[in-house]
Amino acid sequence: MGYSITGIMSHNIMGIPFVGADVCGFNGNTTSELCARWHMVGSFYPFSRNHNTLEAISQEPYLFTDVYENYIQYSDIMRMAIQNKYNLIKYYYTELSLLS
Repeated sequence: MGYSITGIMSHNIMGIPFVGADVCGFNGNTTSELCARWHMVGSFYPFSRNHNTLEAISQEPYLFTDVYENYIQYSDIMRMAIQNKYNLIKYYYTELSLLS
């Protein structure tokens, strides 16, 4: 996750604005907390998708029904991150259209 942030920023500096990462990770299985954190940071990427290999467990947000600190479900955290992404996407596309 840390390398994706620096990688995306490096691509932006080099003039490649539309880059991102596979949230929840691509290889191997993920956990509820890791996937929720990926979704939170991925909501600020110009491009992000929830994608993994065929051998790994499914990682759609609605599958994570665990509760975070007896307060909120991980799926709700991911839903809020996705809503944040949708709120920011108009700004990303405005900036990307100015580059062409």
